[in-house]
Amino acid sequence: MKFITYQQYIEYLKNNKNMKLKERDVAYKIPNLEKNQIYNQKRIKEIDKKHDKMFRNILSRKKEMVNFLNEFLALKEKIKPERLTQCHTDFITKQYKEKHSDIIYKLKDKAVYFLVEHQSTIDQDMPLRIWEYVGEIMRKESIVQKTYLRKDKIYPVVVPIVIYTGFQKWTVKTNFAQSQYQSKNYKDYEIELEYNLIAIQDYMLEELLEKRTLFGSIMIIEKCTETEVLNQQINKIIEVIDDPKDLEALAEIISNIIVFRIGQEKANEILEKIKRKGELGMSPVTKMLLDLEYKNWKKGVKEGITKTIKNMLQSGETEEKIMKYTEISKEELEQIKGKLMSM
Repeated sequence: MKFITYQQYIEYLKNNKNMKLKERDVAYKIPNLEKNQIYNQKRIKEIDKKHDKMFRNILSRKKEMVNFLNEFLALKEKIKPERLTQCHTDFITKQYKEKHSDIIYKLKDKAVYFLVEHQSTIDQDMPLRIWEYVGEIMRKESIVQKTYLRKDKIYPVVVPIVIYTGFQKWTVKTNFAQSQYQSKNYKDYEIELEYNLIAIQDYMLEELLEKRTLFGSIMIIEKCTETEVLNQQINKIIEVIDDPKDLEALAEIISNIIVFRIGQEKANEILEKIKRKGELGMSPVTKMLLDLEYKNWKKGVKEGITKTIKNMLQSGETEEKIMKYTEISKEELEQIKGKLMSM
């Protein structure tokens, strides 16, 4: 059975995901940041996919987008939620290739767009991607506003933002002109298009915590590479977040993303803390619904473990190896085997 260790997985991330992972469908164990943990290639892709969606889901909430713009961008005016509207991000370029940007918002009262791209790895073509997105937004604006035939057409302003949460230092130029061929004779033809870079390496943990926002909290989690530090910071995050919806979103992130870093047992402890804090400011009906949701989540985790054990038994794995990979006791394994035999 081929496998990769946690240390190899970290190297895979640090090397811009260019490492080739050769293992196939092997057993997967929820990691505790130990060097001997085993990762499945299919599982790695699943975690990466969830991770990329996490930022989109957070900034798809108008309140969080407003907080993000006001806290992380040096805007001359503070934006209020009622002034923003979210736009569709799927469009077709002139080359008939489908493109997809992460988040696009527009001011309702002005022709101003905010384009947000999340990157967990370095993309050397980011200036070109931003330029293409900005051009498509401007073209689409002229179609929607029906100004494409007007002689006095005015194109909208687009504010491009790249959120970078990778291990390596971001080395790509933030101004398109800096990535173009440099010539004094053709200086006037350079494209002066610049994007805002928000990199987690540029912020201290305390600075992010003081923002008291869900986005700032996720940036903290992204910065923590040590398990002990991560646990400490998550406890601090729970203390400063008061909005029940933010707590619910944090619980979802713990369940779907952070569990793979801290392990199931620690994740359950944190979820219980979030649940207890959330109960203080919610109605009985909301509490009942959240309790039901929590029970369904735990049921889903148990079903996932059962499915893994079934697959391992069918592959002829020993009970010792199954217990090691799934972190269950001998008694629990016997119970699951009994249920599988009766099915």
